[in-house]
Amino acid sequence: MKPWRSAGEELIIRRSKKHPLKTGDALSKRRSRRPAGRRIPEGAEITEATRVRERFERLLTAGVEIFSEHSLERVLQRVVDAAREVVGARYAALGVLSPDGTSLVQFVTSGITQAERDRIGDLPRGRGLLGLVIHEPAPIRTADINRHPQSYGFPPHHPLMRSFLGVPVVARGKVFGNLYLTEKVGVDEFGVEDEAIAILLAASTAVAVENARLHEGSQDLLGQVRTMQRQRDLFFAMMNHELRNALTGVYGWAERLVKGKSAEAIAQAAREVYEGADRTITLLNNFLDLTRLDAGKVRPVWREVDASNSVHRALTGVRPAAEAKGITLDERSPDAPPTLRTDAVRLEQILVNLLSNAVRHSPEGGIVTVQVEPQPAAVAFRVSDQGPGVPTELQERIFEPFERFDPHSGLGTGLGLPVSRRLAEVLGGQLTVESVVGRGATFSLSLPLAPPST
Repeated sequence: MKPWRSAGEELIIRRSKKHPLKTGDALSKRRSRRPAGRRIPEGAEITEATRVRERFERLLTAGVEIFSEHSLERVLQRVVDAAREVVGARYAALGVLSPDGTSLVQFVTSGITQAERDRIGDLPRGRGLLGLVIHEPAPIRTADINRHPQSYGFPPHHPLMRSFLGVPVVARGKVFGNLYLTEKVGVDEFGVEDEAIAILLAASTAVAVENARLHEGSQDLLGQVRTMQRQRDLFFAMMNHELRNALTGVYGWAERLVKGKSAEAIAQAAREVYEGADRTITLLNNFLDLTRLDAGKVRPVWREVDASNSVHRALTGVRPAAEAKGITLDERSPDAPPTLRTDAVRLEQILVNLLSNAVRHSPEGGIVTVQVEPQPAAVAFRVSDQGPGVPTELQERIFEPFERFDPHSGLGTGLGLPVSRRLAEVLGGQLTVESVVGRGATFSLSLPLAPPST
């Protein structure tokens, strides 16, 4: 029984018997046969290949331009411009998502003038098809936006749009934003090839966005380092200046002390040497404390402290300087002095710094007041003087090292106030100032009754 053959096979066999072919000829005949359908002219094949090549060359060029940008804002604008050109769309946009990924916080456009954007009004809120790409991060194509079931419509003065292509931009596994293209040029809708190119652009965008963020972050960090270096140089210059002044004064008065002939001159020189040495030691101690505070090495020793006793000891330390200027020290405490759990040494150090600052900037014969004020969960220590006051714009700067707040005195705050504020924070409290120019200043130290929880 002969095996079953189709009519076509029987025809080929009969022809081969009448006109036998060589093996090579038979293979060439078979290879020359094309599938059924229209034959594509050779010129058309070359044209299509050229079109695809040119399109991907534009895509590569766009990628190079995108990666050449270091500003995030310029990266986003480059992306939408390139997407509109390479994909062949009349309009393009890139929506940046909010941190929670539910809405748009930035919307970069291409193909729309600034005047048209102004007429449209507020940025899109991520509804309709834009919202669909947000909530379902996957490519979406449609020939007519208005006929899509998720269509929300357009606001007044918005350009007419029909065809739509949207793809998500994913960076580090998280959707950063979405790339939108509308109004395909030359045809009614975007094709598969357009979608593939948009996806490639979105992937490039994600990398470029991360590079821009890293670059901007590095520039910010570099700026901070440079600022710290300038502050360090200024700090050491001021420290050198303050020490030179203090030691120069001590040396000068010591020389007078050695060469003095009258008892009055010797007594004055001795007093000036003592005060100059005291200021120098205070400056060095504050400098060391500030260094340790910056390094996080200051650890309070917590114990029960009587607020009034701390004030008494601080007043004792500054009384000689106050008496030399004829300044009255006025202490005001409640009948039942409050107690708090804090570091007694650091509390007294802050009070001495505040009182010394008040005495230094008060006029001769003035009054410096210290008031202890119990509060529900804290104790407030207020030191007031009758000095020139601190302008509003300088009231935070005086807590920076060596900031000068009395331009007429030639004196700076040194390190006392910066160290005091930092110590107050270590103790869980805060140090602030209230002042009116020409009417003195009041420094308020507020400390909690109990140590802050760690």
